[in-house]
Amino acid sequence: MIRILTICLLILLCNTVHLSAQNNFPPVYEIKTDTTKQVLDSVYWQKLEDKAGKWTFEEVIREPLSAKFHIQGVKPDGIDTTGIKTNWLRYRLRNTMQHDARISITQPIDFFDLYIIKQDGKALHYRLGWLRKWEERAGLKSIDWAGALPITLKPGEEITVYERRNESKKTYHANSVYIVSTDQLIQEQYINYLDSREFYFANFHLQEAFILGLIFISILVSLFFYRAVKEKVYLFFAFYAFFLAINRLYNITGAYTQLYRQDLFKYVEYLALAWTFIPFFLTQFIRYFFGVKSRYPKWDKFLYGSAWLNVLSGVAGIGLTLMNMSISGIFHAAGALLAFIIIPFSLVFTSFLYIKSKNKSFRYIAVGAIPLMSFYFITTALQQPGISLFSIQHFLNFLEENFRLIEMILLCWLLVCFIRVLIMRFEILQKENVNQALEKERMAKEKEIERSELIAAQKIHLETEVAERTAELKVSLENLKATQSQLIQSEKMASLGELTAGIAHEIQNPLNFVNNFSEVSNELIEELKTEKAKPERERDKALEDDLLNDIAQNLQKINHHGKRADSIVKGMLQHSRNSGGQKELTDINNLTDECLRLSFHGMRAKDKSFNSKTETSFDESLPKINIASQEIGRVLLNLFTNAFYSVSQKRKSGIAGYDPVVSVATEKIGDAVKISIKDNGMGVPQKVLDKIFQPFFTTKPTGEGTGLGLSMSYDIITKGHGGELKVETSEGEYAVFSIILPFKT
Repeated sequence: MIRILTICLLILLCNTVHLSAQNNFPPVYEIKTDTTKQVLDSVYWQKLEDKAGKWTFEEVIREPLSAKFHIQGVKPDGIDTTGIKTNWLRYRLRNTMQHDARISITQPIDFFDLYIIKQDGKALHYRLGWLRKWEERAGLKSIDWAGALPITLKPGEEITVYERRNESKKTYHANSVYIVSTDQLIQEQYINYLDSREFYFANFHLQEAFILGLIFISILVSLFFYRAVKEKVYLFFAFYAFFLAINRLYNITGAYTQLYRQDLFKYVEYLALAWTFIPFFLTQFIRYFFGVKSRYPKWDKFLYGSAWLNVLSGVAGIGLTLMNMSISGIFHAAGALLAFIIIPFSLVFTSFLYIKSKNKSFRYIAVGAIPLMSFYFITTALQQPGISLFSIQHFLNFLEENFRLIEMILLCWLLVCFIRVLIMRFEILQKENVNQALEKERMAKEKEIERSELIAAQKIHLETEVAERTAELKVSLENLKATQSQLIQSEKMASLGELTAGIAHEIQNPLNFVNNFSEVSNELIEELKTEKAKPERERDKALEDDLLNDIAQNLQKINHHGKRADSIVKGMLQHSRNSGGQKELTDINNLTDECLRLSFHGMRAKDKSFNSKTETSFDESLPKINIASQEIGRVLLNLFTNAFYSVSQKRKSGIAGYDPVVSVATEKIGDAVKISIKDNGMGVPQKVLDKIFQPFFTTKPTGEGTGLGLSMSYDIITKGHGGELKVETSEGEYAVFSIILPFKT
């Protein structure tokens, strides 16, 4: 019910508006024929400018907009200077014939809407236009027109038409109203048109397919040569041919679009952008091929600048067109001027500069480029407004009518000339490759001879050097052996010196006892003699017996300390003489204790201020083991000396509450004896732990160690006795050296 009331109100409103506006409407245009095209004079229609393009049909048919329609100041079709995007037109049509009028309303406009109000007040809406989507376009979807809306008017019937015209480019406005015959339109634009165009397009596509094949061959050959010689000129021609192929595809696609009017039109338009880059890469190809920059630098700058201006103009024009900017036409015009007049003329002029060159390649390119560039220049420049050459007008018309065919022939000529140049270049490259191969072979033979001679000379030289170096190495080896023997002897003497110092201190005690008891015994003997010299009756028998007992005890003590000194001397002799590594059963506890005491007294002899606590933990159940006691003694002396040196250095560092301690322990582990020597001194730095058993490596200052002690000790234990010498340490806290000796060595 509400919908019916709404429709009734709309019809009433339209009738009311229609009747109220009749007074200011233009005169009715009478349809007196429907067999010809009719253009309405401006007296029969009115115009309303919609600057914002936002007015609706309901708004323009009512006051106040309805009263603003006018006819004054309307210009004919052409360039728009007002900048107005949307315009409304209205007019009335009446059939004055005795039969139905079959007419069509059509306009060459991008977008336009038709609103037709019939005598009963009913308003009908139709959409048409060049850029209107195919499925949205009403009426006859004609080929050469933007669309045509067929209508039939009965005798005496009158309609009111409103047109909403929207020009997307803004640079051209149509200010005309076209009425055409529907029957004639169908005959011309569909029946006759398709019959003629299908034949034309069939041949057109055959031509385009041929030239596309030639273009693709050029692209492949150019890319092949570019990969072979890496010269930019071939890459530029490949790009030129690539965009040329896109342009030809646009022509084919555009032809199909014109024939079948599918909705591909809005997509294939973008392919026209290819023409922006065609002159650019052709110019780059000519510049690099002829080497214009080296011979004509100023002219080269002009060519380079023109090519870039063409690219910028084309891209800017298309971009501004897509954004519906009014200034896009300026850039399109500038691009056309550059692409079809300035650049072709420049390339023709450049080709003439090199056409007489002795280089055949230059002549072929010049002869190939001049006809095509001249054709573009002539067909564009001589057709410009203001140029009137009646004498050649028929020739120009011929060129215009057969533009595509002539362009294709000249383009094929250019491509054939370039392919010929490529073939010549290929032949030249083949000859160069053959010559280079022969030259390389000759040079290779010469190098081989030189190499053989050089190898022979180097062989003699190396043999001489080897002989000299061998002699030097022998001398160096002998010197090294002598030095090594001296160092080993020095280390032994140092060890012997430390042993001697310890023995000197150790033997001092029994000698002191011997001397003291000898002196006391002499005094007792003198006292006994004095007592014996007295008369018999005055002698004290008990005193004599006591003196004799004291003398006997003193002699026993002298004998004891004498034997002790003899033992120390024998030990010294054993340590000092060269036993040749002879092994014997040895009490390892006694040997270790003796070496500990000797090493301690040796340190005391070198440093009177030295003092250290010594601790021993001997396993009394250890059996005697078969070892070279002199060599093991040297090892023990070296380890004890290092331990005492470490605690001495730590004591000198001034650590508060530090108490130097060197301890030694023996124990049985399986079929071996383990001797552990521990000190709470400086420890061994972790970074040098792997090097301490290497010859000549020492952590002691220069002059205090040769670096052979631990190296020789390691060899004595591992190689001489089949044992192990291990170390466990913590830098700044302690170090433990462990000797493991098997029972049978």
